[in-house]
Amino acid sequence: MKKLITSFTLFLTFSVFTFGQTEHLEKFEYSETGINDYIVTKIEDKTTNEIYSKTINWIKETYKNPDKVIKMEIENEKVRINSVASNLLFVKKMSFSLDYIIELSIKDGKYKFELISLTAGGTDYKKIPNFKTDNKLIKNFGESPKRIENYLNNLNESLRNYILGEKKNDDW
Repeated sequence: MKKLITSFTLFLTFSVFTFGQTEHLEKFEYSETGINDYIVTKIEDKTTNEIYSKTINWIKETYKNPDKVIKMEIENEKVRINSVASNLLFVKKMSFSLDYIIELSIKDGKYKFELISLTAGGTDYKKIPNFKTDNKLIKNFGESPKRIENYLNNLNESLRNYILGEKKNDDW
């Protein structure tokens, strides 16, 4: 009986440590001071060169005009992109496009996805205090903060999946 309990305990311990270690992706999220500046995504067993090459290919496949989107490149170090996202910002039910600049810095086994700016009509929507919690802002902007968070997080997840070779199913 003692051996059975010991075996069961070891099995449970192994199960918790093995299966309980789901990868936690950092997320963009608005707080009291605005949205976080960057997130770091781990890409195990990939070199700087592999991550950089896949990042460039992802940009080429993700953006309509990749040559216009890429604003700066330092091979195997970083890429800066500038683009526009539609239907993220709503002000009293009117939709506005947001211009964003993202810098992707690359190292062995990881990359940093940094939000440099997020603007519309000269207003920076990156550092709006209490964008998700202030009742006056909620009344005017509704779900805009959540849309922005989801857009940036989905963009990062798309890049991560591309680097890892987890592209969309292309059965046609």
